[in-house]
Amino acid sequence: MDDELKPLTPRIGTIVWGSILLVVAAVAIAASQLDFGDITPAVIVWSVVGFGAVLVVAGIATAIVRAARNRGASTDRLTP
Repeated sequence: MDDELKPLTPRIGTIVWGSILLVVAAVAIAASQLDFGDITPAVIVWSVVGFGAVLVVAGIATAIVRAARNRGASTDRLTP
């Protein structure tokens, strides 16, 4: 029956962003408690830029996989 309720599953994006926020919070707490004298602002900026680039690449990869999965699912419905 198509009207059955599907079980709720967690969204991966929510879990990933929550993990990212936890890491940022942990780094902020560590930075306030420890002396990071060797780390310059340039290192921090380039770290954030690199992390952002990784997130963009992961988002593009996810979009490609999702589009391929949806394309495959839509053709499967048309076949008897």
